[in-house]
Amino acid sequence: MKKLIILSVFACYALMGYAQEKSDLYILEADSTWLKEVIKFPLSFAPKINYNGYEDLRFAKDWRNPDGNEFFTYAFIWNVSLKEIPTAEDLKFQMTLYYDGLMTAVNKDKDFDVPDTQIKIEKVINEKDSSQFLAEIKVYDAFVTKKTITLFASVEPVFCNKSSDYLLLFRISTLNYKSEIWKDLNSVKLKEGYCEN
Repeated sequence: MKKLIILSVFACYALMGYAQEKSDLYILEADSTWLKEVIKFPLSFAPKINYNGYEDLRFAKDWRNPDGNEFFTYAFIWNVSLKEIPTAEDLKFQMTLYYDGLMTAVNKDKDFDVPDTQIKIEKVINEKDSSQFLAEIKVYDAFVTKKTITLFASVEPVFCNKSSDYLLLFRISTLNYKSEIWKDLNSVKLKEGYCEN
């Protein structure tokens, strides 16, 4: 009985330590109704993405509802110590690995080959006179519809003074950039002061 109590106490401390460690990785700020998740690199579903670090994600509450205005609306940041901004071709390659791997991992029909993800991406200068990438992604939705859907994505490189490297902030939705949901997406930001010295 005494051993069981000691093991239970140890397990509680280990879980508390893991929860604390995970909460330290939350560096995005979003509406409190949005769901949170952290995934460490290498990603199990896309191990060929050769980064170290982690991905901090925020999902709109209704992101799995194909009839709502939040379908596949989410944001994530890659905290992976990039020393320079990737090119559009680099990002296209990484995002293709990401979505092909993700949808193949989620797909439950083992007799079905998930179609390859198709991505168009371009570098633009945003209103803050900094680089941003806009992408249109045709991807098979293994989560909900089991059909190919179109995602609109923006990728914002964020320079971190504290570490002298770049983080990549992705914002994604099935609705185009003129839709109201992009006000919510654009309000998802890096924690204030996170990258300051």
